[in-house]
Amino acid sequence: GALFGVIIPKLLKDKNEMPEIHVDKQLVFSQIHIEQKQYMVNTVRYQKESSNSTNNSQSTSGGEIIIGCMIVALLLVFGFLKYEKQISTIMLCTFVFLETTFLTTAYAAVKKYYVDKSIKSILLFNILATMGVPILLYLVKYPIMGQVVNKQEILRQAEMSGIFSLLSDVDIFGFLLYQALGVIILVGFMIFTVIGLMHVLSMINLTLKKRFGKMWSWIFRKTLGFGQSVAFYMFFGSFLLVLSFLFVSGVLSMLITPI
Repeated sequence: GALFGVIIPKLLKDKNEMPEIHVDKQLVFSQIHIEQKQYMVNTVRYQKESSNSTNNSQSTSGGEIIIGCMIVALLLVFGFLKYEKQISTIMLCTFVFLETTFLTTAYAAVKKYYVDKSIKSILLFNILATMGVPILLYLVKYPIMGQVVNKQEILRQAEMSGIFSLLSDVDIFGFLLYQALGVIILVGFMIFTVIGLMHVLSMINLTLKKRFGKMWSWIFRKTLGFGQSVAFYMFFGSFLLVLSFLFVSGVLSMLITPI
């Protein structure tokens, strides 16, 4: 986080180099998107053509799909039980890094440049929404609803008797599966906020005509799908957080399989 605090201001530093892309020098969200939209046309066409050319696939029976999904679910729950502590530690460290980065970026951008309401909204959303990460990690360990389970004992039995012993209690297995999926969704949310940050940084650097213009142009195009609308960005980020909460807290498990 401290390292990023040094890097971010350097990225926002003015440079006389002239990249290929020219936009207005005001950091106005809508104007930057209008100026850059023409660069997306060829990329979208190419992606559509690629997806249309890869439609042929081998047929798979319904039974094979169900068995495959069950094996994946068993491995997912087993991995979640075995590495829950390590996963939580890594995610907490990532949370600290991201929060420091978001704060540093917001401070540097708002202090040095005129930033419109849309860009401020994305920066503020990242700062506030990311604070939910440690809360959700706490709920993984202490869910507010659902099954009361001894995860260490379940893991011990699975290691002794094999992972199929996890299916001995379907309700507990379902609860653990929901928690594992909730953690995956939470990781997805954290990646989503990084995408939003990179989109904002690309807009700022393209506007100020910085070094590595081609790189920032590429980042802008790749992140435009999530950053094109501020309302969509905030809605989708909030949706991921709420969905993760429903999974890890035990609420969804109780709604689907009430005791």
